[in-house]
Amino acid sequence: MATTLIKSMLENAVHIGHKREYWSPKMRDYIFGIQNGIHVFDLYKTEACLIEMKEIIADLTAKGKTILFVGTKVQTKDIVESIANTTGHFYVSSKWVPGLVTNFATLKKRIAYYNQLEKDLENGVFEWITKKEKAVKLKELEKLQKAYAGVKEMRRTPDVVFALDGHFEQLALTEARCVGITTMAFLGSTGDIDQTDYFVPCNVNSIKSLNFMTNEIASAIQPRKKEEKVFSNRTERIPTRNAAPKATNKTETTSSEE
Repeated sequence: MATTLIKSMLENAVHIGHKREYWSPKMRDYIFGIQNGIHVFDLYKTEACLIEMKEIIADLTAKGKTILFVGTKVQTKDIVESIANTTGHFYVSSKWVPGLVTNFATLKKRIAYYNQLEKDLENGVFEWITKKEKAVKLKELEKLQKAYAGVKEMRRTPDVVFALDGHFEQLALTEARCVGITTMAFLGSTGDIDQTDYFVPCNVNSIKSLNFMTNEIASAIQPRKKEEKVFSNRTERIPTRNAAPKATNKTETTSSEE
């Protein structure tokens, strides 16, 4: 008997794959059959994979692990930005920058430069340079924004790379696996299950389907976001390990600490 989740998947077209001539034999076990020349996923297996992935993500984020969501297709651009902003994690919605995780130590300098340009623009620094220099800076800022807007606050490599279409974002998954980063992905019927640690077979071409699936994933991350917010706002002063002040300096010491 179909569960509520499976019924919701059907309503959101999660079960639809690619045309029968475009598919990966590795996805055979997750395909129920063919309807009107289109592969149809076995939603019972999709449900099981989704539940497992949500449990893993909930556990990882509860431990403070970070996720980099990747979705550079036209269908995924807005979706990947939305889930990252909602959950407080990072995203890449334009072109994947080669070396983003394998050579992050170097690219971090470019991200820092991008942040500095944004700061200069906000502070009116561009108004003090020539029009030609300003045009060059603005053009450079626009280019850097497309590449690094979603990772400008990322201080180290992420703990998880999550691709909204594992087949399309194969470069991102390959780089992540090279440096030992946990990989997760939604896979269509053309996907390669060996390219990612965890996956969910589903419709990766429909905005409706992707919205539904990412919302399911986001629901497992939100509790961690609230806890992190409270913790990050705490400020605790650690006293120095100096000897106790003399009685004659008591008033002066108290003033300085205040």
